[in-house]
Amino acid sequence: MELRETTISSETVYDGKIIRVEKDRVRLPNGKEALREVVRHQGGVCVCAVDGDLNLFFVRQYRYPFGEAMLELPAGKLDVKGEDAYDGALRELREETGIIAADMMPLGEIYSSVGFCDEAIHMYLAVNIEQGEQCLDEDEFINVEKIPLGRAVEMCLKGELRDAKTVACVLKAYIILEQLQREAGGHGEASHE
Repeated sequence: MELRETTISSETVYDGKIIRVEKDRVRLPNGKEALREVVRHQGGVCVCAVDGDLNLFFVRQYRYPFGEAMLELPAGKLDVKGEDAYDGALRELREETGIIAADMMPLGEIYSSVGFCDEAIHMYLAVNIEQGEQCLDEDEFINVEKIPLGRAVEMCLKGELRDAKTVACVLKAYIILEQLQREAGGHGEASHE
């Protein structure tokens, strides 16, 4: 069975600074019609920056939808449609933490919520980093926190980190760092604190 849904009509019901909301009428694989509400987003980035002692750099900021300050990896939206994700990741890392990365490895992309949103988040592992100055936007209030890799993985597994992009990026980075250490002939695990 072909699983494709075909758009019959589309109406923009909201067009804001970060998202656009569309209400679409679609034809289902069985020929019937249905409504779909879709949040359109230009995409984002998430960066797991690791220092030579295997510490990760997080940001804590207030997240209005959940009414709490949340711990996340540095991340943000691409500034313009079509902005290169690598450049966006370097920019967001520098703005939010002051960290400048000499090397960044792509960790793939994730879709934040496939049932209603088309946001794709590009994830990176930043190494060979140096500390610079934060360059926050005037509406950003962020505290930077350093957490050992092993503790960050534990926080993901215990549900202490609940931001999906952060959990995915930390766990991917952990696996990559383990592989790199094995290839370099290192002993032990990257998770040692």
